[in-house]
Amino acid sequence: MIATIIKIKKSKSRYGGYFYYAFFKDDKGKSFYTCLYPKMRNWARWNKILKVGVTLAGLHTVKGKNNLIDADSRFTKVD
Repeated sequence: MIATIIKIKKSKSRYGGYFYYAFFKDDKGKSFYTCLYPKMRNWARWNKILKVGVTLAGLHTVKGKNNLIDADSRFTKVD
């Protein structure tokens, strides 16, 4: 799937610190989101590209959750 980050929201985590919601739209206008936590291993990958307007390819959703993007997706940035 290819989708563009349209919004990022920072929220307090119940585990300490903060986490981020990243909201996306795909090329068909469908909405998606993911949750990102700086203490998780996948944060190093997301931290480099987490900006509104960035388009990513290779995203996939969590099985059974049609609008939740798997934060462990092996994405690439689309120029």
